[in-house]
Amino acid sequence: MPRGFTRRFVQFDAAILAAILAASAYAQGGPPFVTDDPGTPGNGTWEVNAAVIGAQSHRHWDLAAPDLDINYGLGEQVELNVDLNWASAEAAGGRRMSGLGAADVGVKWRFVEQDKSGFALSVYPQMLMNLSSSSAARGLTTEGREFLLPAQISTVYGAFEFDAEAGRNLVQGGSDAWVAGVIVAHACGPNLECGLELHGELIEHQLDPLVNLGVHWGMTEHVVLLASFGRDLGSGGVDGQSFLFYFGIQYLRKP
Repeated sequence: MPRGFTRRFVQFDAAILAAILAASAYAQGGPPFVTDDPGTPGNGTWEVNAAVIGAQSHRHWDLAAPDLDINYGLGEQVELNVDLNWASAEAAGGRRMSGLGAADVGVKWRFVEQDKSGFALSVYPQMLMNLSSSSAARGLTTEGREFLLPAQISTVYGAFEFDAEAGRNLVQGGSDAWVAGVIVAHACGPNLECGLELHGELIEHQLDPLVNLGVHWGMTEHVVLLASFGRDLGSGGVDGQSFLFYFGIQYLRKP
């Protein structure tokens, strides 16, 4: 699930949730998708995504509710990001537990511009860290840190927008992973953009693919509805396959 959908989510099923918790108003990358794009909010602009994120694994739902993805434009080419969430998961015996999720902080730098080169390029290093020893002890978060170093590229061809992202996730005390994703987006109504995403993680020669459908709906100049629904196809077996969803509101505050 987005901006990682969850690198920032619960850690109950790493194969499913490691991609969850992961844009400007009408760019296709970023929330509600896992794959990001080179877009930044713009100088002095705040972009806050407030969402409910869920993943179904082993016939129960794990949630990040709320998930707050806070972005600030430092100049036109740099974005500062902090992501925080309250995680909820089902423990043994059907009992639900909840607590403060891990925090994700990052800095995006777009160093190639679309209008000059016909495509845009960026890098977006991010650090995931545990804020609560209690959450780690109960399995809601991992004890170690993760460092994600991805690069993003985007371009426009006719009426379609294309995004791609690839990078390496370094996990303290765990298995490192290669991550990659691509999005194809197209306008599907007034102020409405629809996107199809394919995303995958490669961990110790085990590929975990995800297919995701999402929309951005610009309700006003400052408010955007974000929603996506996807399925993890890499858990090996019908019972292991999981559905993922993201539903949120994006608020833009310009200077």
